[in-house]
Amino acid sequence: MADPLPEYVRYRDEGCELSNSCLNCPFPRCIYEVPGGLQRYRQDKKAREIVFQHGRGLSAKQIARLLGESLRSVQRVIREFKRRTQLEIDENQREVWDE
Repeated sequence: MADPLPEYVRYRDEGCELSNSCLNCPFPRCIYEVPGGLQRYRQDKKAREIVFQHGRGLSAKQIARLLGESLRSVQRVIREFKRRTQLEIDENQREVWDE
């Protein structure tokens, strides 16, 4: 059996917990179509908040308490952020020296 034409389908755009409407979603691809997409989104959002609070000068212990995370999880995110930042700095320095 063939799929009905779109004009004959009643579609209710109810969105999801991340967007009120699928048709106005900010993501280029549905987060539910990507394996582990929603979990990854939540982890990335939490990591961005940890890095933001760290940039404001809060200690790892304060951030853990504020966000309800374990101290170890907060320390892991901060360490990874510093490692990635250092890699970017090293790469930029390499580009300057190669010119």
